Amino acid sequence: MPRARLTVTLPRDSWLGRVTRTHQSAQLRIRTAALGDPATLVATVAAPDVLPAVVATAADAEKVTAFDVLDREGDRAVCRVTTQAAESLHVAVAAGTPPEFPFTVVAGTARWSVVASNDALSALADEFDEAGIEFEVETVTAGVDAADPLTPRQRRVTRVAVERGYYETPRDCSLAELATALDLAKSTVSETLRRAERRLLAEYLDADGETP
Repeated sequence: MPRARLTVTLPRDSWLGRVTRTHQSAQLRIRTAALGDPATLVATVAAPDVLPAVVATAADAEKVTAFDVLDREGDRAVCRVTTQAAESLHVAVAAGTPPEFPFTVVAGTARWSVVASNDALSALADEFDEAGIEFEVETVTAGVDAADPLTPRQRRVTRVAVERGYYETPRDCSLAELATALDLAKSTVSETLRRAERRLLAEYLDADGETP
């Protein structure tokens, strides 16, 4: 199936849109979401010099019903948000094209990666148009599921590393903590991640169409 990279302009009543438009230097990384009525999202907020203001703006947003700071270090915080305004995500799920997590939100726009058939991508475009949500397709890569670049172990280790914040800056999880969570030797985890990263970078550069 194709993988499409989209830039989605978030609605004005979206708390994500409001926060990142008000505080242009802030970047929110949506780590996971449970879509219901209301929806609950977990996000890492990176906001140099303005983190307290960003948190206050998000907590006071009209359709945010609960806002909890789960962890904080310097200019970064992990937050859990309960909101009645997650229209873009609901529309994507209804069209059968939910975005991959994590994804980033900057200056009122979300940067999504979506894997779906051509028909599903067309349905997403129709649903967005009907909902009045603006978006732009940045790239489309065909046949991404023809061969998985990662082995089952590499995929498992990489997924857990992402979920536990190993790739955050600063890291939420050390290599030793990751090894403990996976019940693997530290050296095994390190080598597995290096091999996975090499494979993913090689696939991305090949798909990008650039040559040295």
